[in-house]
Amino acid sequence: MYSQHYVDAVRPDGSAVTKQVKKFIGNLQTMSERAARREHDRIMQDVNLKRGSLAPVPKGQTFADAVTNWRKAIAPNLSPATVRTRESHFRTHIIPRFERMGLNEIGVHQMQQFATDLRQSVSRSTTTGVICTTFCVLEYAAKCGMRVSGVKPDDIEFGGCTERTVVPFFTREQATHIVDEACEPFKTLFSLAWFTGMRAGEILALTLNDLDFANKTISVSKAADDATRIVRQPKTKFSNTVLPMPSALEFVLRNYLMHWKPNPAGILFANRKGTRSMSRDSVVKTGLHPVLRKLGIPTRDTGLHAFRHGLATQLLEASVPLTVLQKQLRHADIATTLRLYTHAIPQSQRDAMECVSLQSVRSINTVLKFGSK
Repeated sequence: MYSQHYVDAVRPDGSAVTKQVKKFIGNLQTMSERAARREHDRIMQDVNLKRGSLAPVPKGQTFADAVTNWRKAIAPNLSPATVRTRESHFRTHIIPRFERMGLNEIGVHQMQQFATDLRQSVSRSTTTGVICTTFCVLEYAAKCGMRVSGVKPDDIEFGGCTERTVVPFFTREQATHIVDEACEPFKTLFSLAWFTGMRAGEILALTLNDLDFANKTISVSKAADDATRIVRQPKTKFSNTVLPMPSALEFVLRNYLMHWKPNPAGILFANRKGTRSMSRDSVVKTGLHPVLRKLGIPTRDTGLHAFRHGLATQLLEASVPLTVLQKQLRHADIATTLRLYTHAIPQSQRDAMECVSLQSVRSINTVLKFGSK
């Protein structure tokens, strides 16, 4: 069986000519006619794509159709925060670009050009996120048997990472002053954020049963969504664990529970009605930012995550083993810990450079001394 078609060729003098090509596909003894026809269709798609002429997109095979399927089958299983992020990617960048295109038309060149165009207007991290969202749809479409081009994330070049994101974080001194100045329930909430490094949603989902004073541990098994406050599983499977309860935090928690108003769900930081947890926006706007302004600490882009970043930096400064730091922050990849959550130069690095500089000064002084004679 052969695939017979026409392709464009260039003559030695530079002129274009159309020539007939006959390509061997396979033998009827080793493959079926249906398989051969499928291979012929694939070859013709490549030929037409190179010649700039594509067949009409089959019904149900557009990118918009794949997004619809993804929304119905995959989105309900993801956290609301993840869905909101990906819907933002769809609305702002992806749908305007690929909505009417056939899945088989979105190849390496189309994805690479999309990434390159994105870098002109958004950061590298945002570009990576948008491309990742696009591939989530393409990969699910392929699993469903839809005809995709086969482009892979590794085929895309994002360029060097030259931008440095400034992430707000609290020093130990700042965190201490913030806790001292805060009123309840924020005093206890901020103490939890600093002494454990828990994410905001995890703290706001804590219940009385998560506190084990006998073993001095805190169970992290759920998280409250920022927008809906619906309690779900934590961010990743690595987030689900038991954290140590330091003595200083134990004292704060015991004191808080003496005045804590019980509610049916046992939520530690519940709203006034006691029906669900407080919202993160409310905690930041009414509890954290007023204290930061009073202490003269910048409030721009500063939220509860600054405690987590600060704790990571403090632990690194104290020369805590990286495996311990990773376990406390509950990252699947230690590279994430080092890339995002360490903002200070470790004391060991400072000491080493100080030692080298002193030795260099002595050498330079010796050279100058003998040189002057």
